Amino acid sequence: MTEQTINIERMEDAIDLFGSFDENIKLIERELAVSVVSRDSELKISGEAENVLYAVKAIQGLLALAARKETITEQNVRYIINLVR
Repeated sequence: MTEQTINIERMEDAIDLFGSFDENIKLIERELAVSVVSRDSELKISGEAENVLYAVKAIQGLLALAARKETITEQNVRYIINLVR
């Protein structure tokens, strides 16, 4: 079991990342078999080492989209998950 932490600089980006009812994070958790926990301005991702690496890359990609003020949809999330795999 591996754990990695991502610092989120802008909370608005985190809100966009999580989506309505946390649907985007739940999708990442399901697809990559990881656990994502939000504490203050940090996300802790835990799971198998390879899956955690994929999840970190996916979340960083989605945060980059959010920083550009793009709407994060389920389609974006699935596309980025497929890219990092």
